[in-house]
Amino acid sequence: MRMWFRRREVPWEVVGHKGVQPIPMYDEDDEFNILRVAPSEMSCQFSYDLHDPKDMQNAVQTARYHLMLHITGRSYNMLLSEGWRVTIMRKGKKYRADVVYTGLPAYITGKVTPQPSPPFMDVLEFYRRDMCSSSP
Repeated sequence: MRMWFRRREVPWEVVGHKGVQPIPMYDEDDEFNILRVAPSEMSCQFSYDLHDPKDMQNAVQTARYHLMLHITGRSYNMLLSEGWRVTIMRKGKKYRADVVYTGLPAYITGKVTPQPSPPFMDVLEFYRRDMCSSSP
């Protein structure tokens, strides 16, 4: 009797987890009218293979972009509050980021200023240093 065994795949190791709770992105001084606000926050989750430590900021910004596409499909045009969570995993020399981007969608009219960058992106600098200095 011959038995065939599958190769055992090495699991992803969680290297770290960082995040920013949703915070307001606009002041009361901003000149726009809020016509409609979603009843609850919306989130999108995405996974990215990281080839360079700088890719983490791109991963968060891309997750935000996908959330914006999702909310525009539901007739909203702005996020009043935004936050994100990043989990970095490693398998050998490969890195992966799981990003969850959360925001409170709203539909506004009036003078719309360009959206600011995602909040507290400098938090990712700690990961960048860890990835550059660590080796499996």
